[in-house]
Amino acid sequence: MTDVSADDLVVTGAGVVTPWGDVPEVAAVAGGEPATGAGGWFDHRERLGPRGYKYLPPAARYAIAAARGALADGGRPHAVPAERRGLLLATNAGLADLFDTMDATVAGPGAAGISPSSAPYFAVNVLGNRLALELGLNGFALTVATARTAALDALSVAALVLASGRADTLVLAATEEPLPDGRGGGGEQGAAVLTLETPAGARARGSAVRATVRARSLFLPPAALADPAGRTRAARALAAALAELAVPEDPAAVHLDLDGSPVAAAVAAAVAAHRPAPPRDSAPPGRPAVDPAPRAGCLGPALAVAHAATARDGGSRLVVCATGAGQVALVRASPVTAPSVPPAPVQPPHRTQESEHAEVA
Repeated sequence: MTDVSADDLVVTGAGVVTPWGDVPEVAAVAGGEPATGAGGWFDHRERLGPRGYKYLPPAARYAIAAARGALADGGRPHAVPAERRGLLLATNAGLADLFDTMDATVAGPGAAGISPSSAPYFAVNVLGNRLALELGLNGFALTVATARTAALDALSVAALVLASGRADTLVLAATEEPLPDGRGGGGEQGAAVLTLETPAGARARGSAVRATVRARSLFLPPAALADPAGRTRAARALAAALAELAVPEDPAAVHLDLDGSPVAAAVAAAVAAHRPAPPRDSAPPGRPAVDPAPRAGCLGPALAVAHAATARDGGSRLVVCATGAGQVALVRASPVTAPSVPPAPVQPPHRTQESEHAEVA
C-alpha cells in the first residue's frame, strides 16, 4: 500500500445490515429509510443465534450483525490485545422507542414496572455494550449522537483516537431503528460497521486494506450566514476542508446528504465551486447524488461511506452531510483495489457465561 497522510484512516472491513440486504452499494441507494412492508425483515435467531439476543434492542442486534459482516469482510480487531481495541457508536434514534416506553412506565405504573431486561439501557451510551462484549472491545469507547452527522463525525474522532495512541484498532458502528409512532414514526433502520486502523498499524499487522478514509467536521453558526462577512468566513472554512479532501471530478462520486437549510445550501455551493472544471470538449457535468428526504438518523451517510469504501471501480468518493443546526461533516473514501494481503479468517464472536445466559425471564 502506498504511504498516505498521517490523518488518514484505513478501512479493513465493512458490513451493513438493512431491509434491502447486506450489500453496501444497494443499501446506500436505499439510504436506510424504512422499507414498505419491512416488518420482520430481521430475525435475530437466524442472524445472530438462537439464544442470548431476544431482549436486546433492535439497534443493538443490527450493530452486532453488521459487525460480523465487517469481520467476514476482513476486519481484524482481534489482531491486537483487547485493551487496545476501541468502539465508536453513532446513533440518533437507536433507543428512542425504549426511552418512550420507559417514560410512559415511570409516569404511569411507576419505575418498578420497568422490565429487568430493558432497564440496563437507561442511556444511549450503553447501546453498544453487547457489541463491545462480543468483540472484546475493552479500550476506548465513545457514543456520538450528533443529529444526522454522527457517523461522519465519528470518523473524525476515530482519526484523533488512533493518532493519539489511545487504541490500535477501532470498530465504528452506526445503527438506527425507526422512530416510535408518538414521534411521528418513520426514520431509518439497520446498521453499518467499519473496522479502522492507521496505515502504519495495518501494514505492521498485515491487514488487507479496503480503503483509505479522511474526515473533516465543521460547525457553521447559522446566524453567521445572515451577513456577507459571515458567509465569506463560512466559504473559506469549507474551501479549506474541501481542499484537504480533494473533491472528485465526477459529480456522481459526490454524495450530498443535506436538509434544505441555509447551512446546507452554503455547503452545496462550496462543493460545486470547488469541483475541478471539466475539459472544454467534455460532456456537461451531471448532478451530484443528493438525498433530499427528511432524515431521522445518521445511518444514510454511514451507508454511503461503506459503499465508497467497498466500491470495485477504484474511484474516490466524497460524502457530505450538513444540517440546519450548523453541523457539517465531510468524508473522502478511496478504495484500494489490489490489497497486498488476503483477508484474515473470521474469528467467532467472543462469548462469555454472561452472554450465554442473557435470556432470563
